[in-house]
Amino acid sequence: MRTRIQDAALTCFSRKGFAGASMADIIKEADLSAGAVYVYYSSKAELTLDAGRRIMEQRAAELQDFGSADEVPPPQQVFPNLLNMILRDTPFAPLLLQVWAEASHSPAFAKVAAKIYTDLIDRFTAYLSAYFHRGAGLSADAAEAKAEQIAPAVLALMQGAIVQHAIFGEDSRERIASAIEALLTEIAD
Repeated sequence: MRTRIQDAALTCFSRKGFAGASMADIIKEADLSAGAVYVYYSSKAELTLDAGRRIMEQRAAELQDFGSADEVPPPQQVFPNLLNMILRDTPFAPLLLQVWAEASHSPAFAKVAAKIYTDLIDRFTAYLSAYFHRGAGLSADAAEAKAEQIAPAVLALMQGAIVQHAIFGEDSRERIASAIEALLTEIAD
């Protein structure tokens, strides 16, 4: 039921924006009674946080645990693929901008955004460390240090790509993914 309500909210947000969509819109989109929705969510903010967390966790899960994999694909392959999945397979990528905007002035949103950020940095670091150690031949300590150093920049690249895509549209996706691939090729070498 939560997923149904979240999907309805995301559909309304993508149509009308976070500020423009009301709980009445979400209730109607979910084709449920107000009481059924309010059993799960007491406010639009609570619902948005839960839906945003779900989207980001699904995408972050795409970075599987490469710690035990025999071969670790290079960053110039992994991150453009992840970006393409986010932009192509998630019709709500522009909604991420609205969630980030809310985080700038809402402590509740900021808390969730900080947790998502930390989780993503941890996943990016684990993947990059595995790649630099087993794929690029660095010692375990050197691989970890390099991964910790560049993971925040890689996440910033991904966030910037989402911003550019939201502003400039689908035509920018391939250009952005190609640029990220080129930059990460330099880093991985």
